[in-house]
Amino acid sequence: MSHGRHRPRGAQLRTAARRIAYGKFANGGQICVAPDYLLLPEEEMETFVTLFREEVDKLYPNIGSNVDYTWIINDHHFARLSALVKDAAAKGARVIEIGTKSASMHTQSRLFLPTIILDVSDAMKVMQDEIFGPILPIVPYRELDEAIAYVNKRPSPLALYVFSSHGEVSRHVIERTVSGNVVINDTIFHFAQDDLPFGGVGMSGMGAYHGPEGFKSMSHAKGVYEQPRINVAEGVRPPFGRFFEFLSFFMLH
Repeated sequence: MSHGRHRPRGAQLRTAARRIAYGKFANGGQICVAPDYLLLPEEEMETFVTLFREEVDKLYPNIGSNVDYTWIINDHHFARLSALVKDAAAKGARVIEIGTKSASMHTQSRLFLPTIILDVSDAMKVMQDEIFGPILPIVPYRELDEAIAYVNKRPSPLALYVFSSHGEVSRHVIERTVSGNVVINDTIFHFAQDDLPFGGVGMSGMGAYHGPEGFKSMSHAKGVYEQPRINVAEGVRPPFGRFFEFLSFFMLH
């Protein structure tokens, strides 16, 4: 998500494109905290797409034969991702693949090129399912609150990424959305902070781990209570008498 009032221009937009590309295509997008979709000010759309393609090419030059770019884990998930793109295209989306496959590559290759999907709608499966692959739908917006509402009407995400050079913008987004962790001006690196609690909310999971939170989540605290020698509990057992009435008076008042 980038903010719609303080427009990200020039170097800021290129930096965002590079960091989003890394977070989306690391391990072929097969990371639970990879961005599922991008919310972008509508007037920045074409500029961002151009910069994004350039940054992907820098990360993975000659991607068809680049050993740094990971294949999809198996045939089932390759077919699933292909079906998402096909469904989006059939429903009016514009599909942009970045790079080309090597002409010598075997036809059964599970190399799935980085793919941008524009003109998306909620009717498309790619906007309904967790993608877990190198497909990035881009959703335009006019004002920041419109983008916040878009996030809030969906299940709470495991991670939320905000790109802005204005602290009040980041705070506005953080305070008005519900999510797991938030990263400002980058993607996925929160997971590498071993002393930062990591976890989701609702559909994205419950609880947190890493550091002290991980110890608490992965262990069971055994509660032990020992009754002291002077035991006021004796006064609240039947048969009830004057001491019980005395305690009740203070408890109720």
